[in-house]
Amino acid sequence: MKDKNKFLDYPKLIKSNLLNVVKYALKKTSEYGLSDKHHFYITFTTNFQKNIIPEYLKSDYPDTMMIVIENEYWNLKTYEDYFSIDLKFKGKIEKLCIYFSSLKTFVDPSVSFTLNLNLEESPQLKKTKSNKIKKQDRQIENKSNVIFLKPNSK
Repeated sequence: MKDKNKFLDYPKLIKSNLLNVVKYALKKTSEYGLSDKHHFYITFTTNFQKNIIPEYLKSDYPDTMMIVIENEYWNLKTYEDYFSIDLKFKGKIEKLCIYFSSLKTFVDPSVSFTLNLNLEESPQLKKTKSNKIKKQDRQIENKSNVIFLKPNSK
C-alpha cells in the first residue's frame, strides 16, 4: 500500500521536472553543440556512489565539484539517469559519468539562468523548524478557559 501522506511529494516532483530541463539542455547540446555564447556550470555531489570520475578528482573534490561545459568538451551523451562527457583536467582528457540525482545546481550564465536542484531540507533545518513549532505551542498553551489568539506576523 502506498503512503497516502506522500502522494504529493512536492520537492521530489519539482526536482524531477527541473532535472528534465537539464536533460533537455544537455541532449540538445549533444546534438547541436553550444551556440549564442551558451555554456553550463554544473555542480554535483562528487562522492555520489554511482558517479564515475577519476580518483584524483574525487581526492581533490571530496564532496562537491563544478564542471564547465563550454569550449573544450567531447562525447556528451545523455541517458535516462545520467550523462557522460569527456573533459580536460590537468592536460588530460577524462571521461565522467554524472548521475542526474547527484546534481546540485545547473547554471547557464549567458542567459542568467540558474536551477537549484538541492531541494531536500537538511535534517538540521527540519529540527530547527520542529523546535520553533514546539516553542510556539508552549507559548500558546494556557491552562485556563481563556483562549489566546496569536496574530500572524508577516
